[in-house]
Amino acid sequence: MIKKEEMVEMVLNAYMDEEQDSGRFTSQDICDNLRETISLSTDEVSGYLMSHGYSLERSDDRLVWVKM
Repeated sequence: MIKKEEMVEMVLNAYMDEEQDSGRFTSQDICDNLRETISLSTDEVSGYLMSHGYSLERSDDRLVWVKM
């Protein structure tokens, strides 16, 4: 059986397109966009993004993830 951490990694690897999605989404946006595929918490999404070279940037009074 696949562990939850492995599923999170697999789904987010498939979902995140560094060239198109950088600077577009908050952690909650990503959770909402993927809810029909997997139930994620904002902490899981944030942890994944931080460990994959993303950082936060303010855009229109929101914190969005950008690839560094």
